[in-house]
Amino acid sequence: MIGVRRKQNVYLAQVNYQYGNNVFIPYSVGMLQAYAQTDPVIKSSYDFQGTLFLRENPDQVASGMNKPSILALSCYMWNWEWNKLLARAVKTYYPDCLVIMGGIHVPEPPTGAILSAGLADSDGFFVEHPYVDVLIHGEGEFTFASVLLEHLSTKPDYTKIPGISIRIADNKTLKTSVPNRISDLSKLPSPYLTGIFDQLIKLPFSWNMSQETNRGCPYPCTFCAWGPAYQQKLYRFEEERILAEFEWSGRHNIEFIFNCDANWGIFERDYDLTLKLTEIKAHYGYPKKFRMCTAKNSNDRIFEITKVLDKEGMSKGATLSFQSMDVNVLKAVKRINMKINDFKLFMRKYREAGIATYTELIMGLPCETYETFKHGIDKLIDAGQHSGLNNYVCLMLPNDEMSYPSYIKKYGIRSVRMPILLAHSSPGSDLVQEYQDVVVTTGSMSEEDWRRIFVFSWAVQCFHCLGLTQSIAIFFRKKFNLSYSSFYEKIIDYFITNSQTLVGQQLNLTSEMVVDSIRGGRLDMILPRFGNIYWPLEEAAFLNLVTDKIKFYGEMSDFIRAMICDLELTVENNLVENLICYQSSLVIDPFTDALSVELQYDLPKYLNDIGNQETDVEQKKLKLNIKAGKSFYGDLETYAREVVWYSRKGGRFYHSNITVEIV
Repeated sequence: MIGVRRKQNVYLAQVNYQYGNNVFIPYSVGMLQAYAQTDPVIKSSYDFQGTLFLRENPDQVASGMNKPSILALSCYMWNWEWNKLLARAVKTYYPDCLVIMGGIHVPEPPTGAILSAGLADSDGFFVEHPYVDVLIHGEGEFTFASVLLEHLSTKPDYTKIPGISIRIADNKTLKTSVPNRISDLSKLPSPYLTGIFDQLIKLPFSWNMSQETNRGCPYPCTFCAWGPAYQQKLYRFEEERILAEFEWSGRHNIEFIFNCDANWGIFERDYDLTLKLTEIKAHYGYPKKFRMCTAKNSNDRIFEITKVLDKEGMSKGATLSFQSMDVNVLKAVKRINMKINDFKLFMRKYREAGIATYTELIMGLPCETYETFKHGIDKLIDAGQHSGLNNYVCLMLPNDEMSYPSYIKKYGIRSVRMPILLAHSSPGSDLVQEYQDVVVTTGSMSEEDWRRIFVFSWAVQCFHCLGLTQSIAIFFRKKFNLSYSSFYEKIIDYFITNSQTLVGQQLNLTSEMVVDSIRGGRLDMILPRFGNIYWPLEEAAFLNLVTDKIKFYGEMSDFIRAMICDLELTVENNLVENLICYQSSLVIDPFTDALSVELQYDLPKYLNDIGNQETDVEQKKLKLNIKAGKSFYGDLETYAREVVWYSRKGGRFYHSNITVEIV
């Protein structure tokens, strides 16, 4: 029986990191509220207070609440520690408040998740966190509404609600039955269209929004939370709803849409939806960017989608991801990649269309070794992926298959708890430190090998992908068949022993931070002169080097001559000088508006004709007139933000306004 009670206050929390003035709208908890309020009993019995979305002091947030009856927190790695502190504080101030946690970070019994994060199982979780009352597993909309209704009872009995874990006698856990997935997504109202965020977005932030058009993923990758969260069957939201949300984003000046689908482009309708989105952008000027995770095996539809977005300036580049290039690794993680020949074909298509691409690899997957990772890099660069290699550490995500004890044992996995890496987030957001569990040892990879992989990956991304030595490496690959991995290994070997050089200092600093990370240190850093944000180590090194180009390329000249001598290669001295000069002139820096460069060799033609191994560099006097697309006038912060932060996935580190004169 439902008793007569006062209207109760509900607080929802979904905090995220802040990126300058950019903030994400708390979409997940908005979905909970939107569905819950369709029930007339809930609507008449509860007052939903303003959603918590900023990483403010948890104790102060709790003390400022107005008699909360329910606190519901959306949990992931970027707010896990903050959520626990808030839950503890709320329980201290309001002992009768029902504290609910949901999201893919909550432990999923019986298998549990990350041992080092204290999530061994739900029994252990409730003992360690007595301020939490209910865990919601999987899709939360129906379950959350059921909890709210049951909470109104004189003697609530949550055991009959599917999809939750609750504390029972002796701090033991009861996990109820697994609920059916929500197959009819039309039952879930949009929080954007129902007005839930109308007051929120009046606050003075640059707003980003998350959006779903479907739920589910057909791929069973063991390192991803999609499989355990939603299984493999896909369900779609109605097209009318999606288009209305696009319209809403335009009318409300939403800067950026993050599409949450696991595989945008998997349905035929996704192309038409993309066209509609660009029409919204053309009409309102917003949203400015659209980020999507495309279907795992790229196809012509995704190519056409990306072309449409790129034409309107809304694309951040096309994803052509592999995660690993080794067949044994792919088998272990249950992933099927596109064929390398198909990858080459799409790389060519995107390049001819002037669309940047990026390819992601994960460092430390089961069965990966230093050699297999290194050879994977070679394959991708040889296939044409020069600027868009993005390498990430391997994370143990709660409840994914890789975190299962049986999987950990099978592949000899050991993880280390490190401060979370959220590139370009504001340091003011680290009031409460969040953490991630990083794989540093497997049965095929020692801790030393992991450190080698990280430093090697750092060198490839800093020097090649960000453009500092890309043309030089291409030259030696084409002329002497020197593999890219060998070239960057030689850079590491040379400068690790020349520690007083500019490059040596950056290399040794990186190596020291990698060693320290095993003990819980950070793998990013703040560079005050480039803005008060966290930079990934490869970007930090690039920024420090590019602002001292003369010294940097002087050191590179010394290295190249030493390498030529060591390998007993024959290269004319003038050609080496031309190569260094040409490479240096290509890289955008914050100080140079325009320059003219004279060459005695036709390096532009030779290096751009990468696929033709038969040609040799032609002696020809050229004059290159280079004009910067934008003048930064030494403004390091603006340069770092626009060239490195905003443009990395676009691969726009080289000058594009170059005219060539034959002298």
